[in-house]
Amino acid sequence: MKSIVKPSITFLNKDSDTELINDITVVILGVGQNTAIYTKPLPDIPTIQSALDNFSAGVAAKSDGGPSATSKKNNLRLIVTGLVRQLASYVTVACGGDMTKLLLSGFPPQKPERSPIGVLPAPGNPTLTLGSLSGQLDAAVNPVFGASIYNWKLTSNAPGAPVLTGQSTASYYSFTGLTPGVTYSLTANAVGAAGPGNWSQIATQMAV
Repeated sequence: MKSIVKPSITFLNKDSDTELINDITVVILGVGQNTAIYTKPLPDIPTIQSALDNFSAGVAAKSDGGPSATSKKNNLRLIVTGLVRQLASYVTVACGGDMTKLLLSGFPPQKPERSPIGVLPAPGNPTLTLGSLSGQLDAAVNPVFGASIYNWKLTSNAPGAPVLTGQSTASYYSFTGLTPGVTYSLTANAVGAAGPGNWSQIATQMAV
């Protein structure tokens, strides 16, 4: 029997707060960048992004607040997940039963037999750009669905220089205190339920 091509939304309930922010970001980028397929998203992408930004702020405020901050954060989570559920219904219709189009949306597909995501793929499009301060480089990769943590590794071309490492829940990270005039190489991986995935391709940039 042929399975119906439609997005899975189980992650909306199962994800931790940080995982949810990551995975909804993947969906926002997927639907938002494929306008030839998803011509008029409902709800629209700015509305979902705004709700996600509010939820992210609520998660940050929860760490310094009490029960009221937690309650507010939970309410903001309900708002953004509700919007994404509506978007999943739109994607089901807009993808027209085409699995390739569905995957481009950033949503995981529903599967007749549930199975773990497994080891995550290497993050795509690694970039290393000049930061706002001298000796700062800002690293970024495309978010990976299912990632809870990103590991960062920065290598200098200076002989004997130590490898710098970092870790973040977001798909970006800043390295500071670097030596101007030295070129650095970046690679990153994503960590999910099955552990760390493969390392990304390398991006390079000279610090100033």
